Formats: sequence, C-alpha cells, structure tokens
Amino acid sequence: MASKATISFLRSLQQKKFRLKERAFVVEGPKLVNELIQSDFKVLNVYALASWIPDLNILVPIEVISEREMEQVSALQTPNKVLAVVALPEESQSFNAPDAGLHLLIDQIQDPGNLGTIIRIADWFEFQSVICSLDTVDVFNPKVVQSTMGSIFRIPVKYTSLPDVLVKNAEGHKLSVYATLLEGKNLYSESLTDNGLILMGNESRGLNPMLLPFVNKAIRIPGPGQKGGKAESLNVAIAAGVVCAEFRRQFPL
Repeated sequence: MASKATISFLRSLQQKKFRLKERAFVVEGPKLVNELIQSDFKVLNVYALASWIPDLNILVPIEVISEREMEQVSALQTPNKVLAVVALPEESQSFNAPDAGLHLLIDQIQDPGNLGTIIRIADWFEFQSVICSLDTVDVFNPKVVQSTMGSIFRIPVKYTSLPDVLVKNAEGHKLSVYATLLEGKNLYSESLTDNGLILMGNESRGLNPMLLPFVNKAIRIPGPGQKGGKAESLNVAIAAGVVCAEFRRQFPL
C-alpha cells in the first residue's frame, strides 16, 4: 500500500518543475518499463499491481499498490499495471554541433504527442539524434514519454540553442541544413545527402525566422493540398515522417 507521501511524490512528477527538483521522471506500462530496464537509464523504484509479474529480473525495489492507488498516480486516462520512477540523465555542460550523420532539429514544438512521435520516427529511421530548442516541450513530460513507445531510451535527445548549433555548423562548413518551406524544391526530385541537419518547426507558427538564414537546402513535400485542396498543411510529426523516409530511401542502412 502506497503512503500519502508516495502518492503525492508520484503525482508531482507530472510537472516539469518537480521533475527538475527531484531529478526524476515517470515511465508507465509493461512495454515501456520492460524497454526501460534494458536501457542505460537508472531505475529508482517500481510500483505495480499485484497482478503484474515482470518478465525480467529487476534489481530495484518493487512496491505493490492497488488499482485505486494506480489511478491516483497515473498520468494516463486508462491507468496501466506498472509505473517506474527513473533518474533524469546527467546533463552535459557542453554541446558540440554534430559533424556527421542525420539529425532532426526541433524548433518550439509544444505538443507532447508530436514530439514523442518525432522521437519514435527518428528511432525507426535510425537518425543519430534529436536536438530541441530550449522552448520545446520537455522530453520527460509523461505524454511525450508515452508517445515515444520506448524510443526515448534509444535516441539521444538534447536541448540547446538552435541558433548556436547552426552558427557552429556554418563556421565549420559541416552539414547541410534542410527545412521544409513552401518555396523549397520538391523533396522527391532533390538529391539529398547522408549527413545533414533537418529543421522541423512549430505546429502553427513554423520555423523561428532567426533560423532561416542558415537553411541552404529548402525542400517541400508536394501534394494536391498546395493547389487548392482543403488541407492547408501537414502535421509536423507526419511531415517529419515523410522527410525522414525519403532520406532513408535515398540512403538505406
């Protein structure tokens, strides 16, 4: 049986300020917890229903809680059988701009589901990392974690100043910088590169204008919607999926 203090602690981790204070976040559900256990993330505690029997050996405390208690601490509409408290990874004091590989640069995305899906897409197509602007939704938000379906444990996700990254990249003449823009060239007829930074912007406002001068490869996803169709734009996560798929089509693993 969970104490009131435990329930209060677990519920507090739904908020970013408490995640930062406690240096911990929550992972829910058997699939995600099993993937967590196989990752390099440090598991602090596990809370589970008596009916849940882990398939793997967990060398951390497991506390059995009731269904009612799980409902009280869960961030899901339909609470799951198991919940784990995980230590936030240590933050690096310095960040170097990538010099090889494919990387998604995420600018001001606020929707947790979109960010989680983008991380999952990066994992599927084996991109090297996801780099987020400082005002992008927190990757350890419960809805983001859930939407990644476990990809959060495999893809490096960093938060930093995107202009700083692009300045360093330009100074070193390192990687091509791609962005989906209305005036861009047709994605499917463009010769892409197997090393690059791909910018994806805010769901409603698009890319920060400060980033546009660094774009040297403007691309667009062609579609009937651009010729008077009813759809004005694509969801940012769907757009990321289309773009990443084309990069991998041209550069298979």
